[in-house]
Amino acid sequence: MDWIFYCHNYSEAKKVKLVVIEFTDYALIWWDQNVISRRRSGERPVASWEEMKVLMRRRFVPNHYYRDLYLKLQGLNQGSRSGPM
Repeated sequence: MDWIFYCHNYSEAKKVKLVVIEFTDYALIWWDQNVISRRRSGERPVASWEEMKVLMRRRFVPNHYYRDLYLKLQGLNQGSRSGPM
């Protein structure tokens, strides 16, 4: 989505709407509940793509994901080559 938004001059509100139309199944249910919950508690709607990314990461990316990714990166090796060619 970031690449699409980079290529187009969409408003922040339109970015959020464009992301939502891509949701299916559980993500769509999660989003609907999020909207309802924010409305009931008097919170403002999600207004930007950055804010939405934070919410999605919090919900769909496990806490250990970045740590595991870092450990995989640390474990990378080049194989039998001893250096750049």
